Amino acid sequence: QTYAAAVQMHKLASLSAELKSKVQDAGSALSDVRSRVTQQVIDAAGGGAAEEDEIPELQQHARIDASLRRLYERSDKYMRALNQVCEMSRALSEDFANVLADPALGQAASAFKAAKGPHAQADSTVLGQVLYRNVFQPVRREVEGRKDFERRLADRKKVRLDYEAFRRKQVGLLQSDPTNKSVYEGNLEAAAKTFARHSEGVARDVAAVNAERQQMLSVAFAGLVLSQLEFFSSSAGGPPGGGVVA
Repeated sequence: QTYAAAVQMHKLASLSAELKSKVQDAGSALSDVRSRVTQQVIDAAGGGAAEEDEIPELQQHARIDASLRRLYERSDKYMRALNQVCEMSRALSEDFANVLADPALGQAASAFKAAKGPHAQADSTVLGQVLYRNVFQPVRREVEGRKDFERRLADRKKVRLDYEAFRRKQVGLLQSDPTNKSVYEGNLEAAAKTFARHSEGVARDVAAVNAERQQMLSVAFAGLVLSQLEFFSSSAGGPPGGGVVA
């Protein structure tokens, strides 16, 4: 009788363990279903949180802005380097003209010195002004002169972070309070629509600024190329003051 009771207890224990396992499996399945449903709601409401804004126009703006800031720094260095090249060319021409004893080389050195004289100095000044007006100044205006637009972008970042925080909260409530699922799904859908309208407005504004900057960059690049061609042309002995692009 004691043996029979022990066998019965063993069967009950095995049955209990089996039932417990099935309950756990059912709970896991239910959790998986909830996770899939929640993810579907997240996708419908605008996707998961992203470290960077996914609007293509904003991504393009970030690339253009980074390039403009490099151009701002490098165009200033370029103008300074150009002035230094002109000054050192004049100094070198004078040194060679004063020291060479060979008549033929001395004559060539004198001609080189003349080519680097007042006319060349005037040309380099004009070229510097052209670079400043067509390259450096427009780039500086873009980097420093769009304060209102920068505030618009800062506002966009705040709106995006607020939206993501609200979305995470609603998703959390959806998981912890499934009985009010329709309420939270409605909140997510309404927030996603509001955020989408805001995104459309930002995309239009940013696209307009990107187009203006591309146009400015085209003109600045043309100014740089023409100025550099003129610089090398005058350095090679072109007519003084001839053809400087203003």
